[in-house]
Amino acid sequence: MDAGLIPALAWVSPQIRKLPMRPELLELLAGLLGGALLLLLLSRRAGLSERLARALQRTARRGTVWIVVFAFLGPCIRLALLPLAPPPFPVVHDEFVHLLAADTLLHGRVANPPHPLSDFFETIYVIQKPTCSASYPPGLAAFLAAGWKLTGHPWAGVWLAMVLCCGAVTWMLYRWLPHWAAWIGGLLCSLTLGVSSAWMNSYYGGAVSAAGGALIIGALPGLLRTGRMRYAGILAVGWTLMWFTRPYESVILGLITGAAIVVWVWRERSRKLIAGALLIVAVVALDGAGLCYYNWRVTGDPLLSPYRLTQRLYGVPHGFLWQPEIPEPSHLTAQQQRIYLFQRDYFRQARSLTRCWPLLGDELIKIWAFFAGYPLTIPLAIALFSTSRKMGALRLVVIACLLWSMLYPRLLPNYVSALTGPFFALASCGLLSMMRWRNWGAGLVLCFCLASAAASLRVLYPWYVYGGPHPLTVRVAAARQLEAAPGMHLVFVRYGSIHSVSDEWVYNRADIDHAKVVWANDLGAERDRQLIEYFGGRHVWLVEPDAGAQIQPYNPREEDSTSLLHAGSERHLM
Repeated sequence: MDAGLIPALAWVSPQIRKLPMRPELLELLAGLLGGALLLLLLSRRAGLSERLARALQRTARRGTVWIVVFAFLGPCIRLALLPLAPPPFPVVHDEFVHLLAADTLLHGRVANPPHPLSDFFETIYVIQKPTCSASYPPGLAAFLAAGWKLTGHPWAGVWLAMVLCCGAVTWMLYRWLPHWAAWIGGLLCSLTLGVSSAWMNSYYGGAVSAAGGALIIGALPGLLRTGRMRYAGILAVGWTLMWFTRPYESVILGLITGAAIVVWVWRERSRKLIAGALLIVAVVALDGAGLCYYNWRVTGDPLLSPYRLTQRLYGVPHGFLWQPEIPEPSHLTAQQQRIYLFQRDYFRQARSLTRCWPLLGDELIKIWAFFAGYPLTIPLAIALFSTSRKMGALRLVVIACLLWSMLYPRLLPNYVSALTGPFFALASCGLLSMMRWRNWGAGLVLCFCLASAAASLRVLYPWYVYGGPHPLTVRVAAARQLEAAPGMHLVFVRYGSIHSVSDEWVYNRADIDHAKVVWANDLGAERDRQLIEYFGGRHVWLVEPDAGAQIQPYNPREEDSTSLLHAGSERHLM
């Protein structure tokens, strides 16, 4: 990369930041302006645009080639941008939990033994007994662990998952759409999701289940039409990816797929289709047994998932809308109580017929902003009124899955990630319809595509905001400082009376006892002494996130010191 690029960006970004524009609008305007300029250049050469369109239509027929190209295009662009936008660092609870699960797999186990002083390590979405384990299914953690093992960094697993996602979505589009529309959709998927999306730049997932949903929906038409075992195997792989990442959402997609197969078997009485259906049933049974084994190793009960055990022990995550409210457990830490109260209030508002609409509107806007945004809104709206039978089937799948997901109080993009393929299929169908508009249809399609592709630049927005890479969070900066310091470290975390529910510090490696840095809750001087003696020989530190968040030598709270002094005096008098 040109050595002068970074200083140039450092000079240009302050000038751009003076513009009073939202980043999404800047992307839209940049894409539309670029499309208009390109159209102007093409219009000066008679017949050039028609020749380019015919050339793209011919090359779009090479589906296998483009599936591979689009699988790697966006992710490789993201790799090339690493000098400007380094791999992400974990911020939210879910990221730390998935990294814990990946670290556990790297140690050759699916659950960690409970720590004898587990009270110090109580945190959000991690169970401490009967094992110390993550609350989530292991699908994403398996990818993180694979990337971690191969390269030494867990973000490589995110990269691998995104390659699979972009390739699977493009493959699905080629099974549902004409070649030209599938080519457009694959390109947009690779550039929008594979470069700057939250799935590519975090550790809380979405790409794995998106790939699974695309494989299921893409394989279904071929399976029903030909009955080939190849399609049955692909569908089974897609189901496995969904089942071990988003079990709840996989149920509705499995019901839709199963109903379609049963109806088709009843109508056609095809032996090939029956054999394919039996293969899928066998894989589903193995997946169910695999998840039961995972539950047994983590919770001790094959039918009790870590997710449900977390609800029993800590009251979070809250249940579905039809379930009764989970009572507040009595043994929560202050941070666990904060997130319980936050989710309880959210749950109550979501169940209220009068107060739920603002929440639902906000969640749907998040879905729209992630998958469509401004550039693809018009094409999606056009596709909603398409008379195509295939688009009608995809609309029904999208509606059914959205309604199913709405039975849970929260609705986030990674919850409906299985609909990634259908969203891009509908948008591509809308763009294909616009191509048929006389005179200016092709120009609009070009402008919308460029505007959508401009979203890939969002990964460089820290240069727009900060004039450089995204600054480290306070916790990550403190962790890196201690990791670089000599020796082994024990850090007590002392929260203030008012602390952000999203800023949790007590997350550790899978093997706590041998970790270079151990983070622990401050439970008072008398209790803290037990942990200090347990980790004898470590440097002991204290951090107060709400009082400067500086790493400093450990000192007990003033009230704890006073109580210990009184206790020592009483023992001396006795």
